[in-house]
Amino acid sequence: MKRLFCLLPLLVAASTHVLATEMTGFATQYYDEDGTLAEISTTMSLSPTIVIGKKTVQMEVTPLADISGTAVQKGSSARWVCLHDDDGTNYWFISDNEMGAGLLTALAIAQDGIHSECAKTTEHVKVSVAHLPLLNATYGNLVELFGKKEIAKNNAMLFYQETPVQNGFTQSNTVSYYFDGEKVRGVIIGQITSN
Repeated sequence: MKRLFCLLPLLVAASTHVLATEMTGFATQYYDEDGTLAEISTTMSLSPTIVIGKKTVQMEVTPLADISGTAVQKGSSARWVCLHDDDGTNYWFISDNEMGAGLLTALAIAQDGIHSECAKTTEHVKVSVAHLPLLNATYGNLVELFGKKEIAKNNAMLFYQETPVQNGFTQSNTVSYYFDGEKVRGVIIGQITSN
């Protein structure tokens, strides 16, 4: 009986792991934290504007369940809703399990084929961040915008802006670019407020 109680936590952990799913396609970059992402600070506003049809979606305000009529999927480190449009662009709306509380904290965007987790949207999805190019960015655009010539050597880079908000909290906005040669493979936009 004592062995059964010792094994119970392992069985529960294993069954939880089996039930958890993970994002596919480009969105798997959300899980990668291998330290190879060049991090570059900027004073440029990186707060995104996201519109689906006529509805504005806000980081850290909009619950994933309110983004579309599709089910919210859950993995070990994030929840998400994925939509794809007629242009073959996938949009993974992500809430970090640790800090997101079911609210939108990241958005991964890529034109990387249709994934079974991504529901077809009939509404136009528009995403913008200041004057930044997203999927059509080039190294030249980014060097010109951020004035950092060394970024042209990186296959992946994260630009971040930190803004003090109320009661000692800081809002961190990020835009990460992942290149495959000269072409952008995908972009991840994030926002987290913490103290």
